[in-house]
Amino acid sequence: MKYAVGLCCVLALSACGGGSSSSSGGSSSGSTSSGGSTSNTSANAAVWSQYYVTAYNMTKVLAERASAPFVNSTITYVLTITGSPIYNSGKTVTSNALLDAHLDYALSTGLTGKGAVVGMIDDGVLTSHQQFAGKTITVAGNTAGAVDFHGTAVASVMVGTGNGGGMIGFAPGANLYAGYLNYNNAVDWALLGSYMLGAKAAGAVAVNNSWGLSGGTVANTSYSSYFGAGAGATYLADLRSYAKKGVIVFAAQNVYTDTSINAMAGLPSAYTDLRNSWLAVINVLPTLSTNKTTGETTITSAARLSAPCAEAAAYCIGANGQVAAADNTHAGGYIIGSGASFAAPQATGSLALLAQAFPSLTPQQLRNRLLATANNTFYSDYSGAITFAPGIVHSYDSQFGMGFLDLRAALLPIGTVKVPTAAGGSIPLGQPAISGGAASGNAIAASLAAAKVVYVDQMSGNFSAPASTLAAAPQVNDLSALQLGQMQSGSFYVEQASYGGALATGAATAMLDHHDVLASPDAASLFGGTETPLLQSATTHIAVVRNLGEAVGFTAAQDFDLGAGALRLGVNAFTESGAVLGVTAPGMGGALTGTARSFTVGYAAPLGRGLSLRAEGEFGTATSNGGAGMITGFSPVAYNRLGVAFDAADAFQSGDVMTLFARTPIAITSGSATLALPVSYSNGSATFASTGVALSPSAREVDVGFEYGTPVAENTLLRFGLAERVNQGNVAGQNGLDAILGLSVTF
Repeated sequence: MKYAVGLCCVLALSACGGGSSSSSGGSSSGSTSSGGSTSNTSANAAVWSQYYVTAYNMTKVLAERASAPFVNSTITYVLTITGSPIYNSGKTVTSNALLDAHLDYALSTGLTGKGAVVGMIDDGVLTSHQQFAGKTITVAGNTAGAVDFHGTAVASVMVGTGNGGGMIGFAPGANLYAGYLNYNNAVDWALLGSYMLGAKAAGAVAVNNSWGLSGGTVANTSYSSYFGAGAGATYLADLRSYAKKGVIVFAAQNVYTDTSINAMAGLPSAYTDLRNSWLAVINVLPTLSTNKTTGETTITSAARLSAPCAEAAAYCIGANGQVAAADNTHAGGYIIGSGASFAAPQATGSLALLAQAFPSLTPQQLRNRLLATANNTFYSDYSGAITFAPGIVHSYDSQFGMGFLDLRAALLPIGTVKVPTAAGGSIPLGQPAISGGAASGNAIAASLAAAKVVYVDQMSGNFSAPASTLAAAPQVNDLSALQLGQMQSGSFYVEQASYGGALATGAATAMLDHHDVLASPDAASLFGGTETPLLQSATTHIAVVRNLGEAVGFTAAQDFDLGAGALRLGVNAFTESGAVLGVTAPGMGGALTGTARSFTVGYAAPLGRGLSLRAEGEFGTATSNGGAGMITGFSPVAYNRLGVAFDAADAFQSGDVMTLFARTPIAITSGSATLALPVSYSNGSATFASTGVALSPSAREVDVGFEYGTPVAENTLLRFGLAERVNQGNVAGQNGLDAILGLSVTF
């Protein structure tokens, strides 16, 4: 692409001056008394910019940055900076300011600054340029309809849409408030103040000022002579009024050899109340290193091209002010610009992007994100540091201030990230707020998938994520421990011998006592309960259930003879410390208590000599004492388990028992938990929504398998078996295989 010729017009009020240079020729500035300033003062506004006449040669860029506006923002130009040890004699440079600031990362997320308004005080903007198509542009003070290089270029760097592919601004979706500054006239402080109030009324998140006092620095300026009374004092009051609602951005001067920043960019050095709403911006050309595998770029070194941050170091950042910009000569024209004038609107546009990304943050908080994440890794001679939040400390120096603009970092969470809770606390991101047991499978995560929650970083940035991130991974019952415990039972040999006899004689009641090693756990075993028998007879069974977590309960069952078959009816009840049927609030200890009650039924009947049928079921409900953490309560939870088995005695040799079985382990069939989810965040506090979370899984686990036990020596039993677990852990499509092999010896 070819770029139009641009002249560095340092107009009388001043914007381009301060010792800047241009490959197209010199610049000039005029000086007149400032309209409305106090007596014995004069002021020129100087445009901090340069323009270069150069042919543009496109270079290949990474595929992910291959859009035409981004590609065409890679520019090649001759850079001459008087006094610079690197560029004093001129040097051909190729750079891409968008790449340097990681604008590609911001745009890739869909951010454009849509809904935001940014302001500028500059000369005339060619509003008909293709870069401003479709925008709402409010122009104040430009009654003559003037159109100029500087204003048009600055506006395009800030809000250019990318139309036509010649370039793109840092906030392509933002609208613009433009206060007209005629650089041929004296500074009119009252008029400038009115623009600040106009920007405030328009809701501008930031106002860009790519101008300053010609020759005036913090070191040589008497601020009281400008702003102590009259129109200057009015301007200062208007700045303060705007500063309550937005951020004021000023470019540094393009005088490399200066040791003090321009008086306007460093205004908070005299009026410290403005500091938290102020950004000074210098022109910096970085050297990048690109990871050829990932495409990520890092700054390895940087050259300062403008005046240093100096007195403004603690609220100053750098950006690459060498840009492709809109030209005012025709609606499709472009120009290459260089200078702090074009670094400043990058910061201003970035604030519009952040405003869209973090709509609950104030402009001052957005400004802090830019400062706290500025890349300062390419220098180490720090002279101070700012603490933005506990543990969030950022160092600065007098040359580069806080560092180089880095949108990629500014959009990411800063510091520790937490999820707020309705009780006023928070939990660290990554710590689940609710964890389900095997009975709920993946129901919790599936139920939460459609909801959103906000989490907050240490600088009040809030981020949206699926609420499923609050759910722990579904648990799967570890049957190996139960199986091992049964295999180690000293009575196992005796029990099998007794059961074999029952099968041989058709004693149905005795058949009810068979213990399958691969059996699915009941509700009590979900919390690690173990039974201590209190009463055990041929037909009555009563036991206490306890675990180390001090949960306690009981189980009772009674057998009934039904002729050829036998029926066992039972009841169970227990309390579960820290959970409701395996559903917990991690990190909340025993604050949650669940109470479960169930009815059990079992049936056994002989099918012939040595053959039997067994069936069992458990049906129960669970309730809670309330909630804990983000869990505010539970509805009644229903659950069940079912199973059927066929047994054969003396199947292959005398004394053996073969069992074929099919079972559905315990699963919740209905019920929900209620969570108070943070759904928005504003003014330092979250808004919560009560959200029901279904606890019943969409798929039930089904276990199908066999067990075989046979005596191999006196008092020694060999036992082995396999169980195919379909939808293991009540999670659809998750399958597993359990196997058992061992010897049980009775002493």
